[in-house]
Amino acid sequence: MSWIVTVFRLGAALKELRREGWVRRGVREPESVADHSYNLALLSMLLAAERGLDPFRAAAIAIIHDLAEAVTGDIPPSEKRSNTDYVEAEKEAMRRIVEKTPAEIGSLILQLYNEYASQSGEEARLVKQLDKLEMALQAIVYEREGRAAKGLAEEFTLSALQEISDPSLRSLLREEAKLC
Repeated sequence: MSWIVTVFRLGAALKELRREGWVRRGVREPESVADHSYNLALLSMLLAAERGLDPFRAAAIAIIHDLAEAVTGDIPPSEKRSNTDYVEAEKEAMRRIVEKTPAEIGSLILQLYNEYASQSGEEARLVKQLDKLEMALQAIVYEREGRAAKGLAEEFTLSALQEISDPSLRSLLREEAKLC
């Protein structure tokens, strides 16, 4: 099978994979992992450009950051941090994905994934911050639309604020959360 079909199937799997945190909280019609990755890539590209970083690298990191979930499934971030087995499973999933691509493609995928995982570049650090912001903003949207129980926005905003250190992103989130 062509590596292109393999990658297509991974993307297709992400389009069908609902984000587990939303599912567990009873959100009606929750977004998929692909929905999240697209929105994160869009935000990452544009904010990176505004800040003088490489917008295409930021978008690429955002696209790759959850690719392993096409193999491992999605679990909430709090469980990922405390589950060393999951971290290893994600790394193994990425190795399996890369094995099915040409060397130069696999190298690019691993480079972007490792940069995000290690937070070794400015673009990766920005994507990580925006990953948390996107999650909290999505919770606010779900609550405002009545697709989630009252309190979801506050829970996810507080969680995101624990991990977002960028002052302008923290301010933006606080301001948006007030409107709930």
